[in-house]
Amino acid sequence: MDIVEEVTDQSLGFDDTISLDFDARFKRKIKLVSDSGYEFFLSLDKATELPVNGTLILKSKKKIKVLAAKEALMRIETENTIDLMKAIWHIGNRHLNCAISKEAVILREDKVIADMLEKLNCKVSYFQDCFTPLSGAYGVGRTFTHTH
Repeated sequence: MDIVEEVTDQSLGFDDTISLDFDARFKRKIKLVSDSGYEFFLSLDKATELPVNGTLILKSKKKIKVLAAKEALMRIETENTIDLMKAIWHIGNRHLNCAISKEAVILREDKVIADMLEKLNCKVSYFQDCFTPLSGAYGVGRTFTHTH
């Protein structure tokens, strides 16, 4: 079976693509299947963020472009900035991954969290799209190096 030799964040010319959701883009060792059905193995020293639009270079020299797969998301909006800031505080307090803009927060769909946010004067709407949340505050990408 072909194996990944290099992970790069550069979008190089590619032979195939692989569409992965947010969780599937953070791996160390796993058998993967490209969008066209090509099987290959990822075996890295440590869990690594597979960069959206980056390239996996295989031993066979085949290049696989990493795409973000669509997944179930929710958009959180409020009537005013203070309510949005309160919502963001509660989201962060629960260590939830999110994307933040000045008018909304995007999270993965979660009915329990949606119920909590609605009680905090938030409007919650549901949609399908690619999820690329903010990176961790303690380093580049997803990090687990801090303690409480």
